[in-house]
Amino acid sequence: MAVDYYKELGVAEDASADEIKRAYRRLAKKYHPDRNNGNADAEKRFKAIGAAYDILKDKDKRAEYDTMRKYGAYAGAGAFGGQGINPFGGGSQRNFSFNVNGQNMEGFGDLDDLLASFFGGMQGSRSGGFSAHPGPQRGSDLAARIQISFLEAVSGTRKTLSLAGSSRKLTVTVPPGCDNGHRLRLRGQGEPGIYGGQNGDLIITVEVMPHQHFTRDGNDIHSSVEISFVEAIKGCKKNVKTLARTVTLTVPPGTQPGTKLRLKGMGLAVNGRKGDQYVEIKVRIPDTLTENQKRLLDEWE
Repeated sequence: MAVDYYKELGVAEDASADEIKRAYRRLAKKYHPDRNNGNADAEKRFKAIGAAYDILKDKDKRAEYDTMRKYGAYAGAGAFGGQGINPFGGGSQRNFSFNVNGQNMEGFGDLDDLLASFFGGMQGSRSGGFSAHPGPQRGSDLAARIQISFLEAVSGTRKTLSLAGSSRKLTVTVPPGCDNGHRLRLRGQGEPGIYGGQNGDLIITVEVMPHQHFTRDGNDIHSSVEISFVEAIKGCKKNVKTLARTVTLTVPPGTQPGTKLRLKGMGLAVNGRKGDQYVEIKVRIPDTLTENQKRLLDEWE
C-alpha cells in the first residue's frame, strides 16, 4: 500500500502550510523517542511523520508529489512503485513521456530515475515503500514567560520552570540587573530536531513585578520621601531606603515639592557601571490650621 503523506500528518490535501506545520509539531511531540521510552512503533511513526513533513513543507516538493499522485504513479503497488507502471494507465510500459514543471520527462527508462529527478534525495522503490533521505532539520524554538520580584531582578535569582504539556522541569538562572522584558535563551531546550538536526531553543521573557518603593530607569533607582511643610522650609534629615541599606538623606532648607535629591552610587551595578538613586521630595500640606497658625502665616506673608 502506498504511503499517503497527507494521511501521515492527518491533514487534508488542500491544507495550508500553517496547518501542516501545526500537525507535524503535534505528532512529533507525541511520538518523539524521548517521550516513548524506546518504543519501536513510536520511533517508526516519528520517522514516518518526519518524512511526510519534509515533502509537504516544501512548496516545490509538495507540487511534484501532488503531480505524481495526479498522474497515477502514486496509485500503483508500492509508493511510486509497481512493476513497469505507466502513469497514464497503460499496461507494463517502462518508457513514457510527459511534462512536469516545464520539463520534458521523455526517455526515463526507470521510474527510480524519474523520482530521483523530482525529489533529489527521495527514491522510489519497486519493492514497495518510499525511502526518505532528507538532511538534518533544526527543531523550532519555544517561548515561555517567568515572573520575578523587583529585588530578585536586582540581585539575580534561579527559578524552576515547568513546560506546558511536558513533565520536564528546567532551572533558569536570571542574571543580576535583569530588566523587565529581558529575554533569556536556553539553547537546545526547544522542539527536538529530526534526522540528526539540532534541537531548537527555549526563549524565556522575564516579567519583573512592581516594587512598593522603587522604580527603575536603566541603572538608576527612583523613590520618594514625604516631609512636612515646616520641614521643607527649615530643612531636615530623613531616613531613606536604598537597595542595599537605609541611609540618612539631608533635605536642605527651602526645598520645593518635586525636587529630586541624588544618592550617588546607590543604584544598580550592571556591566561595570553603577547607577544612582534619586529621591523625590513630597511636601505634606496640612488640610486644617488653628487660628493661631493662620495668624502666624498672615504675619509671615
